[in-house]
Amino acid sequence: MRGAALKLGQMLSIQDESVVPAPILAALDIVRQGADVMPRSQLNLVLSSELGHDWSSKLKSFDYEPIAAASIGQVAKEELSRECDYELEAKNQKRFSVLLSGKKGFYVPVVIDDLSSKRVLTSELVPGIPIDKVALLDQETRNYVGRKLLELTLMELFVFRFMQTDPNWSNFLYDESEKVINLIDFGAARDYPKSFVDDYLRMVFACANNDQEAIIKLSQRLGFLTGEESEIMTETHVQAGFVVGLPFSKPGGYDFRANNITQSISNLGATMLRHRLTPPPEEAYSLHRKLSGAFLACIKLGAVVPCRELLLEVYEKYEFGEHDSERLASG
Repeated sequence: MRGAALKLGQMLSIQDESVVPAPILAALDIVRQGADVMPRSQLNLVLSSELGHDWSSKLKSFDYEPIAAASIGQVAKEELSRECDYELEAKNQKRFSVLLSGKKGFYVPVVIDDLSSKRVLTSELVPGIPIDKVALLDQETRNYVGRKLLELTLMELFVFRFMQTDPNWSNFLYDESEKVINLIDFGAARDYPKSFVDDYLRMVFACANNDQEAIIKLSQRLGFLTGEESEIMTETHVQAGFVVGLPFSKPGGYDFRANNITQSISNLGATMLRHRLTPPPEEAYSLHRKLSGAFLACIKLGAVVPCRELLLEVYEKYEFGEHDSERLASG
């Protein structure tokens, strides 16, 4: 269970102090970038078997001391190795590179194909500091990074319909000299079907506008509700939607430290767990992990972000399915 425990620790480490006490957050901080490193003999065995015995001749130099050792792939347990397909991750990384080409403020490092295989991924080294270190910089920088992170999240879901769903802060490295966020670790990337994204965007917009009727209708269509829920469950679900929609509800900059979104959602979530009649749709688990990670990053940064403007920019350009308006009207 070492790999699973590592990932659990990483998820806990990016919560705020309303969920996890500060001393525990400090203790967990190491799991985002560090774990026991792979023994040199084991590393050599993997590299030789995957890249050939002359792999080192293809390099100018090689440092056995890892820059970071918290990837699930570095844990090297046999039962987890099936989930560590670096050919797939390399494909995801290249795809994101194309999608983000020309998008100001983001960069995806180049994959070195000659030194990559199913069990080895070699990539361009990129500079930068993780989100928790950006939180120590000036307010203007924190606002910029928070805005770019939220912009990226909305773009991944509503423009690309392809999202990197691991919100580990160490996967987003800010290069202050270039004002660029270098993106790494694409093992958890996935596609979302257009029919789901169509309705999910409408629901986010309904949450932003406090439209209770639309939230309930769209939640039933998406599979968050069955239509047979108790009044307390329906009301709590709607209130949770209002909380999530709060940053997008008014024009101008939203101060993520002004309202404790995570605490409110935690309290409402406890009620929903007791009264829920159906699990959320399959797509929601990875999606909500990423969305909550984006919000938590903005809270950590103390960023002020024009969230509604970012949402409207996406919403007004979005091309819904041909019969989507008729489906919404008919419920």
